[in-house]
Amino acid sequence: MPESACTNLGFPPGSRVQVKPEAGARLAGKTGRVIGGGFYPRSLRVVLDGSKVPITLHVNYVAATDDDIDPGKPD
Repeated sequence: MPESACTNLGFPPGSRVQVKPEAGARLAGKTGRVIGGGFYPRSLRVVLDGSKVPITLHVNYVAATDDDIDPGKPD
């Protein structure tokens, strides 16, 4: 069921995200890929670029990146 909650939050599995500065200095600005919903409501499991293990982040701490935009897709 966490995966369905993930799509309701606007971050389907596979979408690219960037960590906001509100998440703290250690994570701020890092990018990664959503792999699914977390155990808690409004949480996401994200694998950051260069990392092998996923972390859980609240949706308020991530923002979608422009990497998800398909250049061949008409608006």
